[in-house]
Amino acid sequence: MEKITLVEPGQEIYPPGKMIKEPAEYLKRGKVSFPDKFTKDLFSPVVEAYYLDNKLSVRAVIFVTHEESKNLKLSVYQNSYISIDGKAQLQFFISYDLKGTEGHDFHIYEVSFDADEIPYEGGLESIRTIQTFLWDIDPITSRGTETVVLPGTGTGVGHP
Repeated sequence: MEKITLVEPGQEIYPPGKMIKEPAEYLKRGKVSFPDKFTKDLFSPVVEAYYLDNKLSVRAVIFVTHEESKNLKLSVYQNSYISIDGKAQLQFFISYDLKGTEGHDFHIYEVSFDADEIPYEGGLESIRTIQTFLWDIDPITSRGTETVVLPGTGTGVGHP
């Protein structure tokens, strides 16, 4: 695999897929401190995904340094593809463009969104896990996590 190096500092790299939410709606949920964190590395989002009212709904909690939170503007991208074993896969990228400051104090934000339909057999109902990333477009770093999609209740679509 060839290593790709950015030649132009500050060059923006947007996530794969299509934008489904801009600006993304988010709620500030509090603060947390990590006194021994001394890098600009992002924290992986904490994610819950579930089927409800025939929709695949996602709720993610992200951590943004106090300094970066002053100019926070989020977008959500959705990428769907077929894996090597022939299964539909779904990724979400919660993206922003901030300078990536080192910090100890973080604001906690909750970002909620629904997935767009996917063009594969079985549609969203075939999705068993999703991947969700926090993506800085500048592109210093990104971090992600894989989440099991939970069955909904009531009128939602569910898994056996």
